[in-house]
Amino acid sequence: QAADAPPRSIAPGPVARTFGIIALVVATLYFLMPVYWLVVASTKSNADLVSTFGFWFANWNLGANYDKLLAWTHGLFWHWVGNSVLYSTAAGVIGTLFAVMAGYAIAKFAFPGKRIAVAVIMAGLLLPVALLTIPLYVEFHALGLTNTVWAIIIPSAVSPFGVFLGMVYAESSVPTELLEAARIDGAGEIRIFFTIV
Repeated sequence: QAADAPPRSIAPGPVARTFGIIALVVATLYFLMPVYWLVVASTKSNADLVSTFGFWFANWNLGANYDKLLAWTHGLFWHWVGNSVLYSTAAGVIGTLFAVMAGYAIAKFAFPGKRIAVAVIMAGLLLPVALLTIPLYVEFHALGLTNTVWAIIIPSAVSPFGVFLGMVYAESSVPTELLEAARIDGAGEIRIFFTIV
């Protein structure tokens, strides 16, 4: 290309854009169709599940289905749903907070053992979670935490991959100059973390 020629646009053409939209629509349908099927199936009787079209409604049995479900679970179904929401929300919030804090500390601070910490995190990425089941049970049993909420939340909140993502984020998206400017202006580390990082 000549030096005086205008730069070529790297924007996708109409054909590429069309294929991109088609791919996104297919992916969206792929992920949403099972959820739609669950909603439709929850309104059907057992006979209708096998005798009618799976992706459309038949006789409306939603109320009767929930009555049977609550009777079968002795009224504990909504308690179980509440537990699931509590565990996933608490583990998600705590895990995200700790992962970003740890990743930020590793990316932006110098401390003894930093290389070892990074090596342990990378090794943690290679370990299958199932391998930790028995050691975690033994540890929680020794601490008296078995059969408690914490035995579910704590292991779910710890994620080497989350720390790795936090580290990559802090290294690539949080300018060190901005942190130094905040420190010069008198901001403490907690304020810097929660308002800038």
